[in-house]
Amino acid sequence: MSNIININDICWEPWQHEDKYASEQKHLGDAAGGEKIGVTMERLAPGKSSAVSHYHTKEEEHIYAMHGEATLYIDDEPHSFSQGEYICFNADTGISHKLVNHSDKDFVFLVVGNRDIHDVVVYPETNKVLVKSVNEIYARRTTNYWDKDEVDSE
Repeated sequence: MSNIININDICWEPWQHEDKYASEQKHLGDAAGGEKIGVTMERLAPGKSSAVSHYHTKEEEHIYAMHGEATLYIDDEPHSFSQGEYICFNADTGISHKLVNHSDKDFVFLVVGNRDIHDVVVYPETNKVLVKSVNEIYARRTTNYWDKDEVDSE
């Protein structure tokens, strides 16, 4: 069922990790009954990062700057990203991204993307991967199929 929603009726949901990562979000797609496409409005306070730099293997991610300005890091290169600008990160390109608000005002943006349970999110900054189908995060390391993990036999 489709629902007409008013974004002003949806409460901001805050989250934070340590002091560096924090924002407030309105999950618009969920509120309207969306299943296959995620739509989230996000408000990033001054001095905060939206996420650890990442890329998706199965999900395409679109970002639209609605109000204010932030720095969009694309493969660790900073780019000014301000009101009216839009970018798309296609799946499985290996192009990492994150937003950091270096300004003195809130930055509000919209994130739109397909939802895929088979997505793997790669975090080059922390050398980790999230496997969505099992909802687990693993450390990346060089290995091959036949390597055996060391097991402490105490």
